[in-house]
Amino acid sequence: MRTLDYNKIEYCKNNKFNFDIGKYFNQSIELFKNNWQQFVLYSFVSVLILFVSYFTIIGSLIIMYPLLMGYLVAAERADDGLSLEFNDFFKGFKNIGTYALLALSIIVLYGILVTPFFLMSLLPLMVDEANDTNTFLILGSSIFVFIFMFVLIILLFVFQILIFLTPYLIHYGDMSLRDAIKTSYAIVKKNFWWMLLLLFISGFISSCGAFACYIGALVSFPVGYIFIYFMLKDMILTGDEIESEIDLLGTNQE
Repeated sequence: MRTLDYNKIEYCKNNKFNFDIGKYFNQSIELFKNNWQQFVLYSFVSVLILFVSYFTIIGSLIIMYPLLMGYLVAAERADDGLSLEFNDFFKGFKNIGTYALLALSIIVLYGILVTPFFLMSLLPLMVDEANDTNTFLILGSSIFVFIFMFVLIILLFVFQILIFLTPYLIHYGDMSLRDAIKTSYAIVKKNFWWMLLLLFISGFISSCGAFACYIGALVSFPVGYIFIYFMLKDMILTGDEIESEIDLLGTNQE
């Protein structure tokens, strides 16, 4: 199993990484073509598991990250030329406790941020009589709610990008939740616009199958996460490249 390359991590914390989107995409397509049966079957089983877990309300949030990690575990094995068995996909559950804590932390944070929005939304319902003062309060609260919601959406979007690497740092480095969030923040902050672009591309790849027909997502979703695997391999994981940009930097410093 690949692990975190801390030389790469330190480099990405302090420098802008040179992402190769075309390479990641081509590698993703090639790997998926050679192992498409297992990936499609796992996608189908994952959908069934998530569907059943929705009835437990919070269960789907707890198992979401481990199920997503399964794509990366399988992609790594296939990339290394190892035989890929169906049970390999479920090895992403090894850190389920930390993933559950991450999911619950996000839920609590969202709840805290959204509370003022709901309180202000209830203000018009608390007004019994229509007069100039009440009309002004209703108008003011409506404007506040609109502005607050707009700002909140932007903040939550930025927050999601900044912690994007967190589950992968937990999986590959067995990091604590706090250390993973701090490391993700440090890396993404330095490469924010590139990460935003890559997330948009991987998200588009993952969902484009659903645009054509929902069953197409069983194909496009794995490709999107294989794309993320190759990005992570290049960016923060131990790899098999002979001389990466970071290796060359270390050689020059010596």
